[in-house]
Amino acid sequence: MTRISRCRVTLLAVGLIAAFGSLATRAPAALDMNVGVSKVVQNQPVSACDSSAKTALNAVLQNAVELGGDTGEWIAFGAPDSANGSTAAAAINCYPLGGAYVVTFTCAAQVPPSADSAAALCTKLSAAFDSGAR
Repeated sequence: MTRISRCRVTLLAVGLIAAFGSLATRAPAALDMNVGVSKVVQNQPVSACDSSAKTALNAVLQNAVELGGDTGEWIAFGAPDSANGSTAAAAINCYPLGGAYVVTFTCAAQVPPSADSAAALCTKLSAAFDSGAR
């Protein structure tokens, strides 16, 4: 009976050491998130923001879609990987503000394998949005 208890205690100790030892290892990837810049664009309707958001998301990622109907919330994902998943995603939100609009950028990336960090992704989106703004 004592021998079985010692064996169980030894197995428990080895298991705990292995479990806590694995906590010190580095994770193979990290989820990187970034809330990018927000901009106020004067003298433009929110429809101009929607058009630029779709264009920017399709230029940097792919298959931009507006969530819901006429919400001003646009989302897109990076190209699918071998597991048919995506390692990058971004959202652009357009809000009416009188005769102007406010646009915000939010990005996420799994680094690695994504080549861009979330901050770099938001910077690319902002630049693509500005080039498509009217």
